[in-house]
Amino acid sequence: MNGFLNWWDGNELWLSGLAFVLQAMVVMPVVLAVAYFTAVLLDAVLGRGIALVRRARHADGAAG
Repeated sequence: MNGFLNWWDGNELWLSGLAFVLQAMVVMPVVLAVAYFTAVLLDAVLGRGIALVRRARHADGAAG
């Protein structure tokens, strides 16, 4: 764990030493990739949840 934390600290110090524009150029692709994959995951999970709710409502209407 100490190795990872030392690596993280080194990268953080390197990044904080860059000019703001360079920081943005390094950070934004990572942030955008994380946001994209989070959106894809949430879309899939919520889509399945909505499908299950619709299926349950349809089953309740057919039974009653």
